[in-house]
Amino acid sequence: MPHSNRRGLIVYPLIVIFVLLLSVLFVERSLRIARLRRDLFQLQVSLEATRADAEALRAELALRDDPGTIEGLARERLGLVKPGEEKIIFVEGTGD
Repeated sequence: MPHSNRRGLIVYPLIVIFVLLLSVLFVERSLRIARLRRDLFQLQVSLEATRADAEALRAELALRDDPGTIEGLARERLGLVKPGEEKIIFVEGTGD
């Protein structure tokens, strides 16, 4: 067997193995990138929801310091009235 044929028997399989190895690495990296993109999208959605929740909580917190809101809640929940005001309570009949 000539010397160049023996070298070809060694070099070509090594090239094929190298190309297969690169292909496997490429596919693995592509799948990892796809997973990371999916995770990034889910985190972005979660971040937007968290930001919306935080904004709603800030608005609610601002209302807690608003005198009009405090007065409204005191009137509604506690039945309080200002001095000099009269509270009217409607009583439904028993149907007799």
